[in-house]
Amino acid sequence: MITAETGFAISHNYAIYARALDEKRFELLTDVFADDATLGYFVAGHDFTCSGREAADAFGAFLQRCYWTHHLIAHPMVEAGGRGVLASARVTATHIQHRDDGTVNRWLVRGSYHDEFEQRGERWLIVDRKVYCYDAEGDFVEDGVQTFAAPPWRGSA
Repeated sequence: MITAETGFAISHNYAIYARALDEKRFELLTDVFADDATLGYFVAGHDFTCSGREAADAFGAFLQRCYWTHHLIAHPMVEAGGRGVLASARVTATHIQHRDDGTVNRWLVRGSYHDEFEQRGERWLIVDRKVYCYDAEGDFVEDGVQTFAAPPWRGSA
């Protein structure tokens, strides 16, 4: 049986994840993923895998190409399973990029997170993640875009 406290902890994990990405605070991902987590992202042709330990660098390298992002994550469905808790949540993620020529690129993806959580100390951390976002509008631009180390409200260079 999943307690309300566990459900809240899982929901909070998703909120920290969105904040880490959207505020370019990738160091917060240590509060989301176990170091030994296995992460698989299959996002509109941009597929990658990494460990929880590698997540901050992997996301930073990808999302620094965005001026602004917004990850809107639905309340997760949580159930007992495996060695801990299984959860899934729908996501809509907007990515805005500034091209070197001054134009703006928008990439909108929709999909779902499928996660296995384990309690590690006081925290519930993701130990296995699969992300499937096959519905996309626009394309993510890898070259010819400006990079940003911080979101616009914190000042970017």
